[in-house]
Order: sequence, then C-alpha cells, then structure tokens
Amino acid sequence: MPSFDVSFPPPLGARPDEELIDVTFGDGRTERMGLHDYDRVFAVPGLYEEVVQHRLDCRSPERIAALLATAALGLGWPPGDVRVLDVGAGNGVSGAALAAAGLRPVVGIDILPAARAAVARDRPGLYALYLAADLLALDAEAEAAIRALAPNALTLVGAVGSDHLPAEALAAALDLVCDEALLAYTFPRATEGETEIGAVLALLEKRRRGGALKVLAREPYRHRLTTDGRERWWVAVVARVSRRPPR
Repeated sequence: MPSFDVSFPPPLGARPDEELIDVTFGDGRTERMGLHDYDRVFAVPGLYEEVVQHRLDCRSPERIAALLATAALGLGWPPGDVRVLDVGAGNGVSGAALAAAGLRPVVGIDILPAARAAVARDRPGLYALYLAADLLALDAEAEAAIRALAPNALTLVGAVGSDHLPAEALAAALDLVCDEALLAYTFPRATEGETEIGAVLALLEKRRRGGALKVLAREPYRHRLTTDGRERWWVAVVARVSRRPPR
C-alpha cells in the first residue's frame, strides 16, 4: 500500500500541464503538485504509478508495447530481437510495459535527472543504458554508447504531446537507430494548440511521402482520464522506418 493518499483539486485549465494533485503523506503533511511536475512526482516512490497508471487509468504504455510486438511479429521479427530506444522514458513505466510484451528496452533516455534517479531506485536493470540527456546535445560518448546497443526500434510513449519533444529531437533519435527499424509513438487526437505536435507530425509525414516511413498500424484509443473525470483520446502509430533509399 502506498504511504500517501491522493486527491484531485480543480485543474487550473484544460491542458494536461494544468492538472493538479494533492498528496497527503503519513505524517499528515499535504503537498500540491502539478501532474507534470515530474521532478517532484518522481521523487515519491510509487506516486506516478498510483496517480497516472491506477487512478487515471493510463493505457499508453501497454497499448504501444502490444502494437509494437504485433508489428514486429508481422515482419517476422521475434519480439526478443526488438531492441528499443525508449525516448521520454520517465520513471520506466513504458520500459516495463515493453519488457512485459517480450521486447527488449535497451536504452532509456529522458531529459530529467529525476527520471533516471527514479528508474535506478524502482526498476534497476530494466534498461541496459539509461541517460538523462538532451537528444540535441548528446556528447560523443553517449551517442557511441547508444549505437553500441544497436537499437532497431524507437518508442515515444507520451513524448509527443504537451510540447515535450521538438521535431529536431525526433530526427536526432531516428538517426540513432538501425537503418531498418520500427517506430512506435502516441499523440493527442486533439492537439490542444500545442505547437510541437504539428511539427513532429509534419516531419513524419514528409518521411512517409519520401518512402522512408511506412505506417503499419494506427488506431485511436483512450489515453487516460483527466483529474476532473474527462477522457483524453490519443492515437497510437507503429511504422517501419528506413534510411535506405526506396527502390
């Protein structure tokens, strides 16, 4: 049982980054946090899972893992041979779902040191390598370490939303996977005015039209509930990507 209780005060607005949680600890102390205040949320063991996965019924990690495993099998790739670069890996919930589906989350990367600390605390050994780094500012050592693990799949479970991931960072991540790889990502069905989502989707559409990306699966699904009981609907996509020129 968690050593805290959670309640949901009225959100500041309709955006995900305006949702709030009140956390009451065993000593009677109560702290109000933003749902996206990841430094503080990740610092409390089990809080993210209790709020996002359990109370708000987030389905994205399992949905992406299942779609990616199915797509891999459809191509004749054994799931155990799918080596995943998990971008925006957070505290490892996404990586745990990938592993449960028989895939191999070999690299996790998140810009927040608090995310890496949470993985080391709660899920040690889940990833062969976990980096707290900016994809647009990787040093040569980090890049070499990622390439050495030869990821042939890239996942973005919740990273395309709330202006988390610039299109340039996605391009950098795609450059780190094998020449033939799978890409699995989710994004809000309604963009809610978020500028980066349009840029990311435009980048992927350009690659699709150029023959470097082929969509294998695409489906809408309920991402999670909001703190005030509404539903957030997202879209999950799995595609095959290639750096080889189309024939």
